[in-house]
Amino acid sequence: MHDSSIEDIKYVTDKNEVLIRIELCQWKQADYDESQPERQEGILFFTQVELFKIEPASFQIDSNEILEIRLNNETKNLEFILTGVDDIGKVSIVSNHVDWREIN
Repeated sequence: MHDSSIEDIKYVTDKNEVLIRIELCQWKQADYDESQPERQEGILFFTQVELFKIEPASFQIDSNEILEIRLNNETKNLEFILTGVDDIGKVSIVSNHVDWREIN
């Protein structure tokens, strides 16, 4: 997901859902086929969310480049490390289920 970007995040608190709209930079991936589009937009749809946090709290989501993704298998904590205008942000999610939905 390096050089891909998070376009938007929506947290639906009453349903314990998080939707992350991502623009994937496919041409940088090892298995990229030139017949595929260079970029693909989609949504990571997290359900049964137990934790959702953006740090720092003032961090703004707006086409932020993904620098790194970390997953702790024991705690199920998924972290996105993102670029910001003047800082680096972290989005943390603990969820029991996630789906990828392509946007055409």
